[in-house]
Amino acid sequence: MMTEKKSTKIYEAIRADIVNGRIDTRTFLNAGEIAEKYQVSKAPVRDALQVLCDQGYLVSYPRKGYMINIFSKEEVNKIQNVRRRVEAYSVELAIAHASDDAILSLKPYADRNFQMGESLYVDSLREGSNNLRFHVRLAEIGGNEYLLDIVKNLAGKITMANIDTSADFSYHEKIIEALLERDVKAAVKYLEADLGTL
Repeated sequence: MMTEKKSTKIYEAIRADIVNGRIDTRTFLNAGEIAEKYQVSKAPVRDALQVLCDQGYLVSYPRKGYMINIFSKEEVNKIQNVRRRVEAYSVELAIAHASDDAILSLKPYADRNFQMGESLYVDSLREGSNNLRFHVRLAEIGGNEYLLDIVKNLAGKITMANIDTSADFSYHEKIIEALLERDVKAAVKYLEADLGTL
């Protein structure tokens, strides 16, 4: 992907701003302005912006700049369908590899009102977005960093789409119970119910 450290840092900063809603969806992002903001040349900024386009966060408009991608309801449903498949694998890995203590680390995110500012695990998701934090942490405890990257990416897109993630948090408790019992079928059933349809 990006080999230069500057490109990676700029990518992470812009992606966090997009996911957290700090950039107006009607604003054109300009490589020159971003380069000035971060005191770097335009090359690493262009690299970062191109990766964000490749990942679907931005859309490039030649000679104008870049704008945040706006997902349709159909696109959001497609993302959620992929999440169902990917996160079922998260469940399988967690049951196979995570300790009970690691599984219990999901509990704070099963509480709608739990607040801890910037998460140790999900640094780019909105504060208070415990539903999505739960799903990213679930991917993390399985121990596959590539799966974690995919879930973070998909969860980030759902967050930036301003989807109401006020899920029924009782499903999180049921998922945790099923994980502790090492019951893949039950955990996947509750996971699918939690993700639902839009």
